Amino acid sequence: MMNKHLIIYAVIFMLSACGGGSTNTPEDEVPVTDDPFQPIESTENLSIPNNREFDTYNVLILGNSHVAGIEVLLTKIFTHVKADKTINIETHGGMFLDTIINNKSIVEALQNNQWTHVILQGQKYSQSHSVLYPIDATVTWIQRAKTIGATPILFPEHPLKNRPEDAVYVHGIHTRIAQKQYSCVAPIGLTWNKALMLSPGLDLHSSDGNHAKQLGKLLTSLVLYETITGESADLLTFSDTLPGDAATQALFGQVTSQAIIENPPCDF
Repeated sequence: MMNKHLIIYAVIFMLSACGGGSTNTPEDEVPVTDDPFQPIESTENLSIPNNREFDTYNVLILGNSHVAGIEVLLTKIFTHVKADKTINIETHGGMFLDTIINNKSIVEALQNNQWTHVILQGQKYSQSHSVLYPIDATVTWIQRAKTIGATPILFPEHPLKNRPEDAVYVHGIHTRIAQKQYSCVAPIGLTWNKALMLSPGLDLHSSDGNHAKQLGKLLTSLVLYETITGESADLLTFSDTLPGDAATQALFGQVTSQAIIENPPCDF
């Protein structure tokens, strides 16, 4: 299909980000079977493949509603600044990572194509920060990506509106996952915090206070761009095909690169 060179006390319920269950399930409660489409426990912990120097980036994005629109913006960023690179992106969105762990068509899409990068969003977490959800599925997706030689990139969600503490909490969950199974962790929420601290009037959230507007999606996409390429988003020039004016795009580049300097995504 493409070029080869490519997880007490509330009002009695807990909400996971963007939906999800409300049961405080221990991480080791997910059953292990011999079915290749089931979560697997393995002591294998491969190093992270470094695919930054490829001429063609083949990127698979898995996640829930927070990945909507990222494919289009990433493609526009690359079209604007990387004439020497080709990027091909395929997105499977609208789902948590644990709900698609048995999805044969998605597993086969991962295993039967030559992906250079696999972006993983949709690890469940508690908006009240009081419930710990299993990480087994996310760990399994990381293992699967590395097995085919792709760079796994965890995508911690941006914070809810006016709740910067969410970014630190969610980033911490993903950092601990990457300590268990080596993976890149894109500092998306931490970058949002930096941008909003410097410019509190930025309109990054949709009316629900959860999802991102196009401007917020651009900031997320810039973090993913620098994580994929290793090249500074701070050096990007203004593009009228992207959301925001020149000053906003420049700010986004600066906070992205600073957040990545402070929180390196990949330990190659």
